[in-house]
Amino acid sequence: MKKLQPILFCLLFLCVSVRVVFSQDGELPDSGEPVPRGAGETVLHGLIAGGEVLFSSGIILVYNILYDKFVESTEWAVPSGTSMHNNFTKAWEWDGETFGVNQIAHPYHGSMYFNAGRVNGFGFYESTFFPAFGSATWEIFFENEQASINDFITTTTSSPSTGEMLYRLYLEACAAGVPAPIAFFISPIAGFHRLITRWEPPNYGRRIYSFQVYTGSGYTKTRSSLLRKDRELLYLQRPFAEAGLSLIYGNPFEQESKIPFEHFELAIYINSDFDNFMDIRVNSDGYLFSFCPVYTDTNIMSTGLSLHWDFASKGKYAGEDSLFDQYSTGLDWTIKYQHLFSEDTALQVKFHTGTTIMGVFFFFSPDLEIRENSYGAGINSKLFVNLNNKTLGKIEMSAFGYMIWCFPGAGDLGLSRGNVYWLFADIAYSYPVTNLVSIGIANSFLMEWGFFEKGFPDTLKYDNATKLFIAWNF
Repeated sequence: MKKLQPILFCLLFLCVSVRVVFSQDGELPDSGEPVPRGAGETVLHGLIAGGEVLFSSGIILVYNILYDKFVESTEWAVPSGTSMHNNFTKAWEWDGETFGVNQIAHPYHGSMYFNAGRVNGFGFYESTFFPAFGSATWEIFFENEQASINDFITTTTSSPSTGEMLYRLYLEACAAGVPAPIAFFISPIAGFHRLITRWEPPNYGRRIYSFQVYTGSGYTKTRSSLLRKDRELLYLQRPFAEAGLSLIYGNPFEQESKIPFEHFELAIYINSDFDNFMDIRVNSDGYLFSFCPVYTDTNIMSTGLSLHWDFASKGKYAGEDSLFDQYSTGLDWTIKYQHLFSEDTALQVKFHTGTTIMGVFFFFSPDLEIRENSYGAGINSKLFVNLNNKTLGKIEMSAFGYMIWCFPGAGDLGLSRGNVYWLFADIAYSYPVTNLVSIGIANSFLMEWGFFEKGFPDTLKYDNATKLFIAWNF
């Protein structure tokens, strides 16, 4: 049991942070703050949420067992008494699962754990207990592998962002009259809870500030090399097709709230050549609290503490591990500013800077025949600038910078002395054809530098892509 003390301490910390437990019953105020309830009702809803956490894990376990039996035999799908005993008595390890599984599937699974708390009336901070509980029980009881410390960290640190965004979008869909079977796909655990308990989602009104979907096509050039050997590893030129969305929830500039994620932004896109090249990007940020120090007729600014979840996977090896694989959960200070030159022309600037709590990158060396995810923490900064004229169109620019220092001993390779840097830069121009439709051109640039010791070669990777697109603005 001594080996489990770090995990139990994390669970205890999350439990201690709970201040007041709230009920889903009764009418909720417009602010979204749940109403108080008694201790007995708190325990009851906590048990229901815990049961829904275990139920969601059980559904995935059944799928894994059926996959193992009828599709392809696996070593990890079917837990045993021996695996459970080992997870209680042996040290948890840094596993080497594929980047996509660890950095997309675990945050999404954690969002279901988190929303088991939210739909049972627990607030944002109270609900952080349930991903910790769900991840710990999954690692111990639901896989026939040694429990993974990085899976636990990824799930618990990413699920508040992913979970709260999906929860609020589920409520938004319900308020808009979206049928329950369709809203189910936004947050399956909320849909399940609604079906079983006859829970009615609270209606906070329509809060989506802007929503854009787009599609396009373009051309990309990707290159990777070893710095010390000055050797090219990969050179790839490909046309691609792309689709994406950009969503802003709550007014970003007039934001003054102590309730987490009263405002958040989410951008997702995916492109592919439909052969063996794929590019997936997710960027998000949500205020934990914010205030509005500037509010005039022409200048509006909000600022506060924000939570981030960012993911990028791009290159020839996508699907499991790509040439570029980058992941970050961060806690940043944010400034969002808007200046109105006139009724038709506005400048918007958004800036984030702070710490990366959990960062992941992919190390690939064909000489050493090594492919492995490595883990660390660091710093990050993100800048967005756009200048919009209702007649002439919009110019948008962004630059993201990340720096990750490896955790000592994290991963089988033990890249304990190394650091990785990323630069993402994008520029786009769009012209409004109608009030709802615009067309545009964009260029994206990505560069990664990796510097390592212990005989691992330093790496340099970059990609440049140009695309044409058409966007629908709602």
